[in-house]
Amino acid sequence: MRLNLFLQKTSNIVAENRLLKFVVVVIGVAAIANAIMTYRALNYQRTIIVPPVLKSRIEITGDRASEEYVKAFSRYIAALSFSYSPGSVKPQFDELLALYAPEAFPEGKRVLYELADRVITTQVTSVFFMGKLYVDGEKSQIEVSGQRRQYVDDRKVEDVTKTYLIDYRISDGRFQVVRISEKEDANSQAARLP
Repeated sequence: MRLNLFLQKTSNIVAENRLLKFVVVVIGVAAIANAIMTYRALNYQRTIIVPPVLKSRIEITGDRASEEYVKAFSRYIAALSFSYSPGSVKPQFDELLALYAPEAFPEGKRVLYELADRVITTQVTSVFFMGKLYVDGEKSQIEVSGQRRQYVDDRKVEDVTKTYLIDYRISDGRFQVVRISEKEDANSQAARLP
């Protein structure tokens, strides 16, 4: 790029330098503005999903999700965690472990596999009929209560009301289980899975 605006060569070179500096500044400002807009677009992007099973739409925005999304996952987790038979317990728990947060995975694997071994050894079948479902978005905790029935060789051995707590988090739009525990009563502390 050569400018021939001035008679002196040095004046033309100075004008070229000024123009090039201006272009570099404009490109720099455009790059910074682009980076800021891209960051905002990624953080404020909403994904709206309307699966055939749900009657309303669910939204995922960054590390937050709509209550319908959390409720759908809590029903799925309750089905995997609390209703099982000796033949289905290992595959169900493997599928459940895929939902665990990375730091909670080792503890969850240990607890679930111990329970699976007990279920296979004792030939216990458990059925959970979900009653109430409460989502506390502030604490990132789900409270699931319902009727649990356990059978051994087609004989009912237990029919009790149970309440479970599911601690969760939404990380990059992905639902992750942090901990599943059983809520005993108001005076005692929560215990691990049965």
